[in-house]
Amino acid sequence: MKTAYILAGLIAGGFLLGYATAIFWAPTYFPNLFKAAAQPSNIREYTIFIEPAQIQIAPGVVWNAWTYNGTVPGPTIHVKVGDIIRIRAVNKLNLTHSLHPHLPYYDLKHDGSQVNIITGVGKGSMIPPGGEWVYEWPASKPGIWYYHCHSADGGLRIVDHMLMGLYGAIIVDEIDEPPSRNFVVFMAETPAVRGAIVGTGQRPFYIMNGMGVPGGEPELEKVYAGKSTIFPQLKGLEGVAQLFNNSMPVFKAKLGERLRFHIINIGDLYHSFHAHVGDHRSQYVLGGRSWPAQIVPLVPGAADTVILVYNRPGVYLFHCHVVSHADAGMIGLIIIEE
Repeated sequence: MKTAYILAGLIAGGFLLGYATAIFWAPTYFPNLFKAAAQPSNIREYTIFIEPAQIQIAPGVVWNAWTYNGTVPGPTIHVKVGDIIRIRAVNKLNLTHSLHPHLPYYDLKHDGSQVNIITGVGKGSMIPPGGEWVYEWPASKPGIWYYHCHSADGGLRIVDHMLMGLYGAIIVDEIDEPPSRNFVVFMAETPAVRGAIVGTGQRPFYIMNGMGVPGGEPELEKVYAGKSTIFPQLKGLEGVAQLFNNSMPVFKAKLGERLRFHIINIGDLYHSFHAHVGDHRSQYVLGGRSWPAQIVPLVPGAADTVILVYNRPGVYLFHCHVVSHADAGMIGLIIIEE
């Protein structure tokens, strides 16, 4: 099964207490789903390098990001209930970093947070520069989960470490999960960290980035992402000066195909998710029922999986339904083909 991988973007910039407005962005295509090393059991082994990367988010605009394996978001881990996720993490940055999972029922020594330093249990899971740690997390419950850095080293906040690029998705399927086309969408804002943005005024930005991930083993297939053309505007959140381009993420699927949108609000602000027209059900939070008005509310840190099925071909919108965020760029397309 071929599946598309995409990060597609609409740039916005400005200054408001260290934050700006909403974007999609499209630096490149890359195979962002992790393929586990072969194991005879239910152990799924991965290696993650915590490393810097320069990511071009538009012509002349480069983001000096902190990354897991050179991408933002980091690799998507896709497993089944009963699997064991084992990650060898190597810190190639000059601050302490970690991988903290939003998963239930794992050993405290693999928490990757300040509690490991306070208690001394698993202290090495807060990985110093040049260090490494092997995390082990059981995939005990189905759902959309995620991992992120929980460090506050360097005089920064935890959210600064996260929004510099250190986050990624974990999808845990039921053993008998029906075939689906899977997409991951992160919603976030990026803080004004000195030197993070190079070019175009070094403006911070919000992001809503998405990628497709397969229901089975991945085979890369490219999908369309528009080219970036930046022009200035004065509109949006509390009068913030913004920059826009004309690209947006475009996800393609077949008529009647079961689509799963895994939505994660990784940032510090409220967002929501709304897809037009299709049958629209919350897989995990509401147990198969629809959200009222087909709008998924996402407080900071919240996540849900939305199952969408379209019964006619066409081009359909999805967007953040904080409408000022949609105005500022949190919007994309779903193309349903026969």
